Amino acid sequence: MTPTLSTRLSRSVSADFFRPLARPSAPVYVDCADRLIEEAGESGRLSHKETVEIIRETLARHPLALLADDEGAVLRDARQRAGQFFNRLLGAGWLEDQTLGLHERWAVITPGLRPLMRMLRDLAEDQVAELRTFADTLRGLCETLERQGILDPLLRTADEVRSTVTDLNQRMERAIEQLHAVEKLVSGFEQRQRQSESAADTLHLLYSEFSQGQHMVCYDALRRGGLLSRIETVRARVSERQDDPLMRERLSEGLREHYGYNENESYDRAVMMLNRLERDLAGLKRRADAIDLRMAAFNRLSQQRYRYQTELRGRRPELVKAYCDAINAKHEGSRFSDFASQTAEFTPLCTEVRFFYGVDSLYKARRTKLPVDLTFGAGRSQTQDENDVLAAWKERQRLALTPQRAARLIAKLLPGKGGTVSTEDIQLDTTDDLLDLLAAVAYEQAPGLAGKRVRWSVSGLRRSHGLEPEKVQMDSQAGHRVERFSITREA
Repeated sequence: MTPTLSTRLSRSVSADFFRPLARPSAPVYVDCADRLIEEAGESGRLSHKETVEIIRETLARHPLALLADDEGAVLRDARQRAGQFFNRLLGAGWLEDQTLGLHERWAVITPGLRPLMRMLRDLAEDQVAELRTFADTLRGLCETLERQGILDPLLRTADEVRSTVTDLNQRMERAIEQLHAVEKLVSGFEQRQRQSESAADTLHLLYSEFSQGQHMVCYDALRRGGLLSRIETVRARVSERQDDPLMRERLSEGLREHYGYNENESYDRAVMMLNRLERDLAGLKRRADAIDLRMAAFNRLSQQRYRYQTELRGRRPELVKAYCDAINAKHEGSRFSDFASQTAEFTPLCTEVRFFYGVDSLYKARRTKLPVDLTFGAGRSQTQDENDVLAAWKERQRLALTPQRAARLIAKLLPGKGGTVSTEDIQLDTTDDLLDLLAAVAYEQAPGLAGKRVRWSVSGLRRSHGLEPEKVQMDSQAGHRVERFSITREA
């Protein structure tokens, strides 16, 4: 029977290993470990003097940290407090004390601390730079599995099959982690959208930051780049090898030779590795669909937030609130009886005026009975509603003027730097091409397909003949007339 995860974990680390993360002073422990690992480098050890000094600097950066008595809370001297904290790191198993002589004392980073800090860094990751290799990871997986005979047990030795399957599983695990990171980014946008203060902020987050984020690069790599169809193709190949007895035996032989497993254990691990590879390939599409649903939910949230900020709140309540705040600031400390002899600032245009204040000014909802639905059968399911929202969002994204579509048109019309083209020299036939042209006018730069930024400038005749519009020549593009202008690629 395979031991459980907790049993295997107890063999590697002590029961006190995770205790510092549950203390009120957990930020100090985390920052200390991060600094110590960084300063130790590949050697994994520091002198005792350097270690205490790093701990002392970290404690100085957390003056409000709630330290316990065993962490040096009652000590006045900063060096003594750092030494007490050093003892707590030793007790938790994050550091090891190594004494080689009377004047040679070292602090060694334990092997379990690095994976723990790597997990904490992944949880705190909010940068999108790590996702730029997402498409490369999946593309490399597809290219490996598309090679002729890469998983053929008749052409590959047992060790080659074992090495290939192990490498594919590791790269697949990395790709799935990056997909989860994409979902984390979309979730972060949802939280920011719920806290937007104005309608302008809501639209800026939806159409500027969200539509140009790195998660959209990953989305385009999956959908438009054709990676999903390639993944389905290689998954079918893996599925065929998964049920091949000769493939299982060859992989089992490779595991037995490399790790020293017995015959039954090596065969079970071979079956598990093949099943895991096929399952993970199948799970990529499901994870991509889950990201689609999250993006559709974000779009629906943005629409609801914008409607609330424009229709339900509106601008008039903001004006009234600003006016009341100005009156309160102007007449602070006064009483209503002081205004009896003063002239009014404005005269209402109605014969009788009543001002409601206090409880009477609160909105009283009408108590009406809701109509009862007597129809049989349920309406549309939630999945259908989400699919409709997703379809509408995709159509809106197709018609949106984004820098990406402008960069595609610039790369198509002007392959090299320094080229110039005019609307007189080109002919656009479809609506998408016309939208690409408008996007090129709206933006001046955009990330290119190869990772480099594409820059261009637009110059029109209206700049020189703004007061004489009859001199501005027109060109016909996709059934519409546009003013003549030229585009120059700068980078």
